[in-house]
Amino acid sequence: MATRTSFTGETAPCGSRVDGTRYRDSDDEGMRVEHVHYGCGCQDFRDDFHDGSTHRRVTHHRGKVLVDEELRGE
Repeated sequence: MATRTSFTGETAPCGSRVDGTRYRDSDDEGMRVEHVHYGCGCQDFRDDFHDGSTHRRVTHHRGKVLVDEELRGE
């Protein structure tokens, strides 16, 4: 079931303490998604796939990709 929640005063990837929105979704097969959008424009995305692989991407509000990693499952 998908959820969308707001948060306040969390530390963004740039170091600023800001408000934002967290989106989470999952299914019974093992897929899980968590996307965080910070008020400053930074983003933190994590996707876990059915095969056990994971993709994470963290982006600074000025566009620089801070983390872009893919971990293979199985």
